[in-house]
Amino acid sequence: MADIRTTVCGIAFPNPVWTAAGPAACDAAMLRRAVEGGAGGLVTKTLSVKPARVPVPNISSPAPGNLLNAELWSEIDYRKFLETELPAIRKLGLPVIVSVGYSAEDLAELGRALAQSGMADAVEFSIHYVEKNVGNLRRMAESLRSAIRVPVFAKFSPSVQNIEEAVRALDDVVDGYVAVNSVGPALDFDPVTCQPALGGADARGWLSGRAILPIGLHFVAAISRATEKPVIGVGGVRTAIDVVKYIMAGASAVQVCTLAVLKGQSVYGQLAAGLSKWMDDHGYASIHELRGAFHRRAAAPEIILGEGPQLYPEITYPKCTYCDICVKGCVHEAIRFAEREFLVDRAKCVSCGLCVSLCPTAALSLSRA
Repeated sequence: MADIRTTVCGIAFPNPVWTAAGPAACDAAMLRRAVEGGAGGLVTKTLSVKPARVPVPNISSPAPGNLLNAELWSEIDYRKFLETELPAIRKLGLPVIVSVGYSAEDLAELGRALAQSGMADAVEFSIHYVEKNVGNLRRMAESLRSAIRVPVFAKFSPSVQNIEEAVRALDDVVDGYVAVNSVGPALDFDPVTCQPALGGADARGWLSGRAILPIGLHFVAAISRATEKPVIGVGGVRTAIDVVKYIMAGASAVQVCTLAVLKGQSVYGQLAAGLSKWMDDHGYASIHELRGAFHRRAAAPEIILGEGPQLYPEITYPKCTYCDICVKGCVHEAIRFAEREFLVDRAKCVSCGLCVSLCPTAALSLSRA
């Protein structure tokens, strides 16, 4: 069987599917269920110097597989967390990464407290609610780094404008990266009552779940190209294939939150088992072999619409179920079936590729012509 163990900054994890800072990692009882559900590493809900004042209601599902939340950070006082929760989490038998935020001053105080406790294997600091200029990010990293000796990971927000510049500013201070946090601010409300889905003065929240997977993959791939240091992928994981994609994009592990909230804490083990099976089926013996495969792909020639050779959809008939999804999804009306013959009007086709991605049986592919 494939070896799905992973080592990050010298810390050994039994599998690369971890909890993420969020509602499914709020305390020792919740993380115990994560361990029982097969998690490979434990990341706590983010601590800050002041407990969060959480609006009610604070979590909603605006679309299947997604969450909108205004939970903010932990509502538990960090001193109480370190005194009562962290020792119990430490006893669960998996590496513990404590998430902290948000200002340089906060990180210095939290870092000192964690260093004194000696119970964190690593620390992740979130830049979610702070100014994203590189000077501030570096001050935050240096503040935490000066207070603690364990590995430090910088967790990127999707609002970071220049990934490469941010990595350059942090790379000699931090030991690795996490990407990405939830997307927002975001809003949802009932059109009949005009009441928002979340509480709070402006009813805003942050979007997580399946919709943000491509954003997370982009950040992980970009960070991996910019540094040799480990990257942890988070955002939108719902299947083992998503885990595979993150690792191929350069991640050493993934974190999971929304899926655990929606489906329960057994998802960690299910994802790990699915990852192992996929690797067996596709000839990957270890996480080391799988990691970064996306970057090692053969370079494809750039093709520009209307210039030189073009790409057009081509069908493999034995796979086709004649569901017409490709026909309905072609806004240019370039595709049709005539007596079960697949026809493409090349004068209308713009080679967008949507039909290929929509096909439920992988009967379509793009062919150069």
